[in-house]
Amino acid sequence: MAITINGTTGIAGVDGSASTPAVQGTDTNTGLFFGTDTVTIATGGTTAVTVDSGQRTKFPTTIGVGNATPATSGSGISFPATASASSDANTLDDYEEGTWTPGVSFGGASVGVTYSSPSGTYTKVGRQVTCVGRMVLSNKGSSTGVANITGLPFTVASGEPNYAGLSFSYIDSMTFAAVPMGRTNAGSTNIDLSETSNAGAATDLTNSDFTNGTGLRFIVTYFV
Repeated sequence: MAITINGTTGIAGVDGSASTPAVQGTDTNTGLFFGTDTVTIATGGTTAVTVDSGQRTKFPTTIGVGNATPATSGSGISFPATASASSDANTLDDYEEGTWTPGVSFGGASVGVTYSSPSGTYTKVGRQVTCVGRMVLSNKGSSTGVANITGLPFTVASGEPNYAGLSFSYIDSMTFAAVPMGRTNAGSTNIDLSETSNAGAATDLTNSDFTNGTGLRFIVTYFV
């Protein structure tokens, strides 16, 4: 392999390859090699990053942003465990998947409430969070008052537009006279529960609507 430096072409020579880059340091299988309108970075004899004449950049596996360690499997973008939020509304600055534990409170308390394997999963894309939850009350406890689902994994954004609706996929052992519904409580990690009659009147669900054995499955999407 030869590299020629002159006043006309600058650096000229062979294009090289991933295993033998045209421009390299002491590590002879790491450096730059060239193709038709492409420049490629090779590391350890393997293609790492390619840029073409259309300013398109290709990564063969995963990349990390915000100093996140790239995943060692599949192909995609790795974000840091704690989001580094961007002030630019058009910048995707977070993605994560995880679990959360839904609960219930009555009048803001949950004295004596016990559950049979409550579980939940969530996916967060930017500031949008989708949560799926399941719970069965073994004992509804002794607290009284307005009913809330508690424990959302991220605080709901503040302000009137952020009261997002909840959808039930399963309800068991509850007593209600109208259609049950729920909405996220802006600025909190709670979901307010209520019921709406055919006439459109909404009233809060309370401890009286729950029993030992009440079971709920639901999904909600909201913004943080």
